[in-house]
Amino acid sequence: MHPLPSRRERGPRVRLLPFALALALGCGALATAPGALAQPAESSAALFQYDIPAGPLGDTLTRIARESGRGISVAPELLAGRSAPALRGHYSAEEAARLALAGSGLELVVTPSGALSVRQGETSLAPVNVSATLLAELRVTASAERSATSEGSGSYAARAATIGKTAQTLREIPQSVSVITRQRMDDQQLTSVTSALRTATGVISTGYYDQEAPSARGFNMNEQHDGVPQQGGSSGLAPDLAIYDRIEILRGSSGLLSGSGEPGGAVNYVRKRPQAEFGVGAALAAGSWNNRRATVDVNVPLSEDGSFRGRVVGAYQERDFFYDVAHNRRSTTFITLEYDLTPRTTIGASHTYVKRDGHAFWGLPTYTDGSFVKSRSAFVGPDTGYLMKVEESSVDIRHRFDNGWEAKGALSKRAHRFDGYGAYNNTGGVDRATGLGGLAIGLIQSTTRRDGADISVSGPVELFGRSHVLAFGYNKAIQDYTGGANYVSAGNVDLFNDHDFDALLPTRVINKSQTVTEQSGYYGMARIKLADPLTLVLGGRWTDYESKSRAVRPAKAAWTRSKAEADGEFTPYGGLIWDFSRAISLYASYTDIFVPQTQMDVGGKVLDPRVGWQGEVGVKGEFFDGALNASLAAFRIRDKNRAMTDTTHIGCGGTSTGTCYTAAGLVQSQGWEAEVSGSPAPGWDLSAGYTYNQTEYLRDTSAANVGERFNSATPRHLLKLWAHYRFDHRPFDGALAGWSVGAGLRAQSGIYFGTSTATVKRREQPGYAVAALQVGYRANRHWNATLAVNNLFDRRYFELVSGTGFANIYGEPRNVMLTLEYKL
Repeated sequence: MHPLPSRRERGPRVRLLPFALALALGCGALATAPGALAQPAESSAALFQYDIPAGPLGDTLTRIARESGRGISVAPELLAGRSAPALRGHYSAEEAARLALAGSGLELVVTPSGALSVRQGETSLAPVNVSATLLAELRVTASAERSATSEGSGSYAARAATIGKTAQTLREIPQSVSVITRQRMDDQQLTSVTSALRTATGVISTGYYDQEAPSARGFNMNEQHDGVPQQGGSSGLAPDLAIYDRIEILRGSSGLLSGSGEPGGAVNYVRKRPQAEFGVGAALAAGSWNNRRATVDVNVPLSEDGSFRGRVVGAYQERDFFYDVAHNRRSTTFITLEYDLTPRTTIGASHTYVKRDGHAFWGLPTYTDGSFVKSRSAFVGPDTGYLMKVEESSVDIRHRFDNGWEAKGALSKRAHRFDGYGAYNNTGGVDRATGLGGLAIGLIQSTTRRDGADISVSGPVELFGRSHVLAFGYNKAIQDYTGGANYVSAGNVDLFNDHDFDALLPTRVINKSQTVTEQSGYYGMARIKLADPLTLVLGGRWTDYESKSRAVRPAKAAWTRSKAEADGEFTPYGGLIWDFSRAISLYASYTDIFVPQTQMDVGGKVLDPRVGWQGEVGVKGEFFDGALNASLAAFRIRDKNRAMTDTTHIGCGGTSTGTCYTAAGLVQSQGWEAEVSGSPAPGWDLSAGYTYNQTEYLRDTSAANVGERFNSATPRHLLKLWAHYRFDHRPFDGALAGWSVGAGLRAQSGIYFGTSTATVKRREQPGYAVAALQVGYRANRHWNATLAVNNLFDRRYFELVSGTGFANIYGEPRNVMLTLEYKL
């Protein structure tokens, strides 16, 4: 599609109270205060409502402990390989624990003080130390059983993340990491990748509908699928959120994970896996602008022992929009199989198919004086639409050795096809008096293929009396793009009322080109235990990068290799983690940046890659027996060698007037973040994040830019809040049992585009806040209904402001959605 113009940034300061920091510190103070970890037990007669699917026994006991407020003690080795049946209904904590243990060979013990513990049945094993082995410790120390899977956990607090190749707790990763769990997606009624990323701390997601790209700390982010890096940044069209178990987000440079790429971070989309127990889930939803949605999720054991299992997820959505003309249909089908070749070897395969058709809308132009169009319903473009298709297949294998080492391999292939029409104003805005302006209408056709592969081994090493962890691997990512566009122009068009351009629409793309970009690299990382509370993390990656292009229509031409290449480019990484207490860790980290460039200098040489670094320090904590995660971080990013226009030379790029460049630009992004996610009390789930981000030009071609903000789409202040409460039998004598309520807020300071001139003023979107409200009712263990209201106060704002021709995009007005869910 037509590229967005570059942005410059300066805007009004809007100070948001960073109370997320106070909240994080307050939770830490409460959790580490004397007696906080030993919460008072509820009466054994108290009943709690449970809706826990079948799954690992440790996960089920964790949820029972968290939702009842009763601590349950158990030795980690007792849980290895044991599962629990589904648990649904109203039970006391003791009853729920006994049902979970049924058939496991374990038994529940209640001490005279009311404490709950689990021991081996029918054996003479030594008794469990119920005061020393809390369930929270189980999840930290039982690394062999650690799982990052969020489905079925019922929690916003991630137990672990796999974005760093191995499953690690968030405290073990010396960078800012957030995880949007399955429970949070369900509670917030998040249905698209964009809607999910807009709730994530420090992340903004902007662009054309369903093709939005995420960014953090002033830079774009890289993309992973199930831990396999993808070449080329965000892939645009994403499947429905129904197929994902969780979304893992690492903010800041991710060079160790993905090699070259913008230093905003990485987003890892982790898909659901088949489960050993049969299960069915379905949902129907209807809402504003004829929005209709249906999903189904079927999990089937394909062998009696559950070693062979399959899963099918389907989602269909059809909707209009708050602006004229546009309509959209999207269907997603996801099929996955998993087979345990041996008790220690598992192989999986999946296939995803996405089809979407609708109308492309590239945002509004401005009026010729640079002011915004006031109508949110205005639409620019033809009433002839487009068709998108995405197909992705993947296979993976995992083997666990007896000595604790693990080997993994994954391969994925993805094809993304686009064929359709779009339009934008090409005359610098619309005449305010007449509503007339020029229009460029294009037929765009493209096919993007992405192949990715990753193999790794990791495991413990005993040295100098301590256990350390090593990880090594190799990955490769290829992007093969073929496409082109054919544009025609029309003048004096009534842009907001005329949409029938059938007589003008081109029917064939005459010129197409092909670009193949390939990146591969070896990586290694060591987690060295310097002392019991002190861990040193060292890593590095050696990256190869190359790109080539050619014309393929009307005739194929010879390949031209880009001089922007790398051979064994080394990207170092280092971190230090100090476990200050059982609940809190302090950390510091450093990582390099490596981004190839294509611009040329006066001598015809491609500029050196952009390089730089990120430094980050912070504190992370796990509170309330792991039910609540909190973090506070400060960061600084320097990005140098950025292409700057060489004002003293011309004649580059093969022409006598071509622009020349020099690798001399330098920008800086710095700030701090605070985040809290999880359950601070039974029935209450919370996600809160605040980001302060100051971006600045330190060196640029234009002296006027120095000292100014370098990315106008990045707000200086960004606040995300969501709270959800489930009522049980206790308030009002049980009158509200089964009901739930949720509320959220997304607030940010101003963004802008351009600079003011004598005829055109800078476009600005002042700071704004958007609120959401939900009410839900669970009738029984099968049925649940939720009514959601988004943009509760109908705040009028722009998600993105840009040039005079297009890409000024309004946020959605107030809208509602009613969802009815069923689980077998």
